Amino acid sequence: MATMNTSGNETSLKQILQSMSVGGIEFLQGTVISVSPLKIQITNDEKLIINERITIVPWHLTDHTTQATYTVGGGALDSETNVVASHSHKLVTYTLTRGTLTVHNALKVGEKIHVLSLNNGKKYYVLDRVVS
Repeated sequence: MATMNTSGNETSLKQILQSMSVGGIEFLQGTVISVSPLKIQITNDEKLIINERITIVPWHLTDHTTQATYTVGGGALDSETNVVASHSHKLVTYTLTRGTLTVHNALKVGEKIHVLSLNNGKKYYVLDRVVS
């Protein structure tokens, strides 16, 4: 695992990002309080609630569909083929090759997230969920 050397005593992601930040950028933490429309309550500032008009949510934090190839029971998943089951005593092999995969990863009410405040709070970018 790679480690990051910093000139100060930064010990958290927040401290590291803030030590590298340029004026007008701030590292914040928030809680999702609504998903439709998106509203995020910024931690330690109950008056600051950001909404979807000024917030960028990256693709990986949404429900989305993508193409995927993976193996199942020695086979692979493919949208161009159907499921084929073969039986040899107790072994069943499914041959699926490539297909569409729906990822359900949208933000949910109550989740804690990391947010970058850009341009002195005129725009916000959701970095990721906070895992505790």
